[in-house]
Amino acid sequence: MSTPVRDPILADLLKLAEDSSVLYVEDEDSVRAEVAEILKSIFPTVVTAVNGLDALQKFAHDSFSVVITDISMPGLDGIGLIQEIQKQKPQQSFLVTSAYSEARHLIPLINLGVGNFVLKPIDWHMFMAMLRKELAYVRNQDMEQRHQRRLEKEVALRTQELQGAYFQISRLEEARSNMVALVSHELRTPLSGILGFVEMLRPYVDKAEAKEFLQFVDDSAHRLERSTKKALEYAGISTSSRPLEYHEISLKSLVEKVALRLKEQAPDGPVADVHIQGSLSELRCDEDLLQEALFNLFENAQKYAGPVPHIEISLDRTGDWLVLTVQDSGPGFSDFALANLFQPFLSGGIMNHSEGMGLGLSLVDLIILTMGGKVQADNLPQGGARVRLFLPAKKCTIGS
Repeated sequence: MSTPVRDPILADLLKLAEDSSVLYVEDEDSVRAEVAEILKSIFPTVVTAVNGLDALQKFAHDSFSVVITDISMPGLDGIGLIQEIQKQKPQQSFLVTSAYSEARHLIPLINLGVGNFVLKPIDWHMFMAMLRKELAYVRNQDMEQRHQRRLEKEVALRTQELQGAYFQISRLEEARSNMVALVSHELRTPLSGILGFVEMLRPYVDKAEAKEFLQFVDDSAHRLERSTKKALEYAGISTSSRPLEYHEISLKSLVEKVALRLKEQAPDGPVADVHIQGSLSELRCDEDLLQEALFNLFENAQKYAGPVPHIEISLDRTGDWLVLTVQDSGPGFSDFALANLFQPFLSGGIMNHSEGMGLGLSLVDLIILTMGGKVQADNLPQGGARVRLFLPAKKCTIGS
């Protein structure tokens, strides 16, 4: 069993795992000891169990961000353990390890909505990537629940004269919460099944045309998965009341990290050539939010800017604003897009051809607005789209 390599995926995982806990279930003593040691270098709390029954007893006394379990165990196996835990906590996150790849082991997992499984010996890069994805989902759910509790507490303090307004707010909040739950569960569960079956079918597909069809299914499912993630992010940011966390960051390092994320998302696709104009100095900002804004801008440019996308980024100060400019070498925005660019769920004409729900740029606008800024977009005379992010210089300039 190889050891994990420190890379951007592990760096993100360490950040997500800061306040997380894991229950690790494995009946083989040597495997359990080795994997648990690695997990303890990532998670502040790691609880181990020797079989399914032992795990159920420990789950009854504590809550865990993720349950990692083997499938084949004496007594209560991994499938049975997942079924019992889901009776107590339907939204519990799981990651499954197994030495067997037969359909009789994997199909029950897919039917239970569990799409994260890693074959033994463990591929640590895949293991860490799946853990990162699952912890990001758990964090979004936790933020949603905390927001719901805060809202309920605030509503409880309202006077009787506000009960009419509370009724309307509650209806809207319930509708929004139901929408988020629908996206996160009703779409996420079948998506896990589709992606899982695609991976199971690959070894049995020999014809080139069939492989092409299978890859199309895989690409489409991953595209839907990304759209689902954006919908959750949009709903989460639009309702979140968390304070902005301003830290000094290297903008150059952040740009490079975003470019790497983009490459990891589509390793076989065209890679954007990101060129930094001038010197990108350090600045103060909410790093997580700015990273998501830049990622969506870069992703949009890579999608529409031709077979070899070229992106230029620069930072200037104009009056009371720090202006972060991102421009690409594509066809530019259509007239329809410029008039409706930041409307969520826009369904056509983003560029001179359309794809997706139009959430990416509306998410950028929402993020920058949350940071006290604004976004402007236009087309360059020589061709290409330009988006400028205006950040308040008073808050974002170091030393101000």
